[in-house]
Amino acid sequence: MAALRIIQISDTHLFSDANKSLVGVPTQKSLEAVLDLVKRKAGEFDMIIHSGDLAQDYASSSYIRLVEMLGIFNVPIYCVPGNHDDPAMMANVYPYQLMSSDRQIVRDHWQIILLDSHKPNAVEGCLDAQQLKYLEDCLASYPKLHAMVIFHHQPMPVGCEWLDKQQLTNADEFWKIISRFPQVNTVLFGHVHQEYEEVLNGIKCYSAPATCFQFKRKQDKFGLENLPPGFRWVHLHDDGQIETAVVRTDHYVGEFDAKSKGYL
Repeated sequence: MAALRIIQISDTHLFSDANKSLVGVPTQKSLEAVLDLVKRKAGEFDMIIHSGDLAQDYASSSYIRLVEMLGIFNVPIYCVPGNHDDPAMMANVYPYQLMSSDRQIVRDHWQIILLDSHKPNAVEGCLDAQQLKYLEDCLASYPKLHAMVIFHHQPMPVGCEWLDKQQLTNADEFWKIISRFPQVNTVLFGHVHQEYEEVLNGIKCYSAPATCFQFKRKQDKFGLENLPPGFRWVHLHDDGQIETAVVRTDHYVGEFDAKSKGYL
C-alpha cells in the first residue's frame, strides 16, 4: 500500500550563534544529532515538516541555517511558526532553497494544511479568523481527500498544568470547524517538547519531541526531563490509515539542568 512519508521535527530553537546553548543544551549540536538519526533510521521519505519554534533569536541567519541543515535530505521542507518565532522574518526569508512557504499540500489521496497559531507578544496560541477561514476553505475545496492539519500549539490539555495555560486558546473554534469535515483524521503539533498522542473527537493527535530539551511530563510546574531529543515519522496511507512513531537519539545532548526554572 502506497504511503506519503513525512518526518516531523519540532522546537529546534536555533540561534545565530551556532554554539549558543539554551538551558544547558547547544541547540544546533542537538539538532545535528537528530538529523544524523534521521539519516540512519528514517529510510526514504517525501518531506520534512517543522512544527514551530524554528529559531530562538528571530535572526534571519538562524532561519537560513536551519534550511541549510535540513537540505541534506533533498526533499521539500515546510514549516509553521511557533511562539518563539518571528512570522514576519520567516516571511522575508522563506521560500529559501528547499523550504517552501506553501500552507496547503495536496498529494495523491491527502491534503495537508499548515496553520499559524502564533499570537503576537504571547506564549499561548490562537488561530485567528483568517486562519480559521483558510482551514475551512481548504477542507471545502477537497472533500474527498483525507486531511491532516498542522500548527504549533497543542489543541487540548496534555497534562502539564503550566504548559496547558499556553495551549491553543480558541481550540473550541478549531474543533467546531473540524467536526463538519469528516475527512480530517489527524492533527500534528509541537510546542510541548514531549511525545504525546491522543484520539480526540475521533481524530488522532500527535506531538513530536523537541530536537533539543524535553519538558517533564505530567507536572504542575516547569521542569526538564532527562530524555534524548528525537523526531516523529508519519506514514499517510492512501486509504486514510496512519502509521507513526517517535525515534530518539541514544543520549541527551548537552548538560542536563535538573534545576532549570524556565527560559526566555
